[in-house]
Amino acid sequence: MLPKEHNQRYQKFSQLLNQLQQFMAQENIEPEKISAMKKELQQFFETQIMSLDNLELDQSIVFQIKSYLTEIHKELRLLYVDLIFLQASRNPQTTQKRLATIKDRLKTLIGYCGNILSQTKLTQD
Repeated sequence: MLPKEHNQRYQKFSQLLNQLQQFMAQENIEPEKISAMKKELQQFFETQIMSLDNLELDQSIVFQIKSYLTEIHKELRLLYVDLIFLQASRNPQTTQKRLATIKDRLKTLIGYCGNILSQTKLTQD
């Protein structure tokens, strides 16, 4: 079972990812806003998600949660690099490619969070 605190933090993390996804879908993307959202996402993941105590988790899901966290951490690092490259891109075609990559990464990250939340709900039933 996923403790209530874990569930709330993963839901908040998913909300932050969704906000960034919605922002990236806008026509005029402000570089300052990208930096602020990236920083907020990064800080939340490091302080709120990575600090969760897995000892509270049901042993049947610990391995799966750790696997998802490994993937989330990897995808976040790649996302941060993509965001930096997006801010540096000057060519419209390059910008569109970067945006598509970022949207794909965000979709993947949101999916991972959803899997963690739905998987743990199944174990609670």
